[in-house]
Amino acid sequence: MNSAIVLLDKYKKARAITSDNACATSLGVSRQAVSKWRNGENHPDADVVEKMCDATGENIARWMPLIEAERARSPGARRAWLRLAQIAASVAVIYMFSRIDVHHDVPASLMAAARNAGTLYIM
Repeated sequence: MNSAIVLLDKYKKARAITSDNACATSLGVSRQAVSKWRNGENHPDADVVEKMCDATGENIARWMPLIEAERARSPGARRAWLRLAQIAASVAVIYMFSRIDVHHDVPASLMAAARNAGTLYIM
């Protein structure tokens, strides 16, 4: 399943929309546009992706590179967009971990293990 369809389905669920026709109306695009997204013939534009991300609470920095990678016409362009998606995901993970209050969010057993790391075996 391509990224545009996954995001579209999340949008429909967030807006309690049951049909692609109603979804198209909600997004301000034609029914044919949504049909082409579903068939993999086309992909939503950035402004539509932004609307779907806003409605679902999803991060546009995650979805745009994935959708653009699927839209890419050459393997090199696809690799570049996928690399950007990896970077965006890495930044999101770093941000998430920077927000953790170590004393309250991490279980005591994990903290004890971190303080007494011992030997690490890699297989």
